[in-house]
Amino acid sequence: MNTRDRLEAAYTGKSLDRVPVCGWLGMSALKTLTKKGPRNVLETLVEDPLQMTMTQEQLGLDPLIVTADERWFSMYRLPRLLYSWSDESLETWQVKETIVDEGYGFYTHHFTATTPEGPVTWSLQIGDAQVAEVEPALKEEKDLDLCIKYMPEPESLNQDKLKKMVDAVGDRAFCMHNFMGVWGEAANMRGLVTLTCDLMEQPRFVEKISEFLRDRSIRRVRHLAKTGIHSIVYDQSWAGMGFSPKQFREFMLPYDKPVVTAAKKAGLLVSYHNCGSGQSFIEDMASTGADSLETLTPKESSGDFDLVESKRRVGNQITLNGGFNERILGEATAEQIRDQVKKCIDSAATGGRYVLRTTGQIFDFSPGNIEVFTQAAREYGRY
Repeated sequence: MNTRDRLEAAYTGKSLDRVPVCGWLGMSALKTLTKKGPRNVLETLVEDPLQMTMTQEQLGLDPLIVTADERWFSMYRLPRLLYSWSDESLETWQVKETIVDEGYGFYTHHFTATTPEGPVTWSLQIGDAQVAEVEPALKEEKDLDLCIKYMPEPESLNQDKLKKMVDAVGDRAFCMHNFMGVWGEAANMRGLVTLTCDLMEQPRFVEKISEFLRDRSIRRVRHLAKTGIHSIVYDQSWAGMGFSPKQFREFMLPYDKPVVTAAKKAGLLVSYHNCGSGQSFIEDMASTGADSLETLTPKESSGDFDLVESKRRVGNQITLNGGFNERILGEATAEQIRDQVKKCIDSAATGGRYVLRTTGQIFDFSPGNIEVFTQAAREYGRY
């Protein structure tokens, strides 16, 4: 089987030759492996995704090409290289960016979106690996009203470069597109701490933000599907920060389900992404209709997921995607890595519907340890 067929079979519960083995390579790992700086890594990914595919193949991985969606209220270099807006689409939403502060290893960027009825402003502190909100865009309800009325239509986004990337890799890689979930984007716009307080203090405002983002996301995934991308990672990272099942069911699930449904109707596979805690509402995440659930972060790596319990509770309903603690690749022995691989496969791979993948990005690794990880998976994970 080729990589795309293997991952699609794993996502949909079809028969497999072996457990797929994937790694989420972080920027520092990619810099080490490709001998390129951060910007050159991203430029290479966009212009020559086959080079990134071959890098992963040489490590024994089932290659993933991970792209990211356009984001006005967070800041990632990759979307800026991938997309463009027409002048016409930006007539009522003209964004100016200035650097207002500089510190050791970071810059503070201030953004002003000019609209016919006044500005929307926000600020972000940006370092090598992190983006931190300094000033949120939604300081009061009138800011949301301006966003609703004047942000450019999702269908006007030019995504020709993304389509070209997907066409270039063909079946040799599985193209996953990081798509910010409704709660995640609401947190970007309002500020995570403030938005969490809003759940108790002004829940109707949270609902208004979520309704706007739900409707916009549905339109966006339909447009995104035209690129031929294989899968979206519906990124609800902040759902894993410790919410109760009741909060998840009230403020996240009703907005997630329609977006997941729209994506699947458009022909996209969907992986629901939670990179923290969530074992207590794992059935609710599975009920979104997503094809896979990630990252299944274990207790020793800032999460609370147990693969055995997860398999027992939802393993027949959704593909389990992750569970391998990538942090051991830095210092563990080959034997320890192989033992961890076997533990993951024994816990979740029976009957299929499992992808052995690192729960987080691989930032640091000792030479040869990724190859130990992949070789153990290929040998022990055969069906």
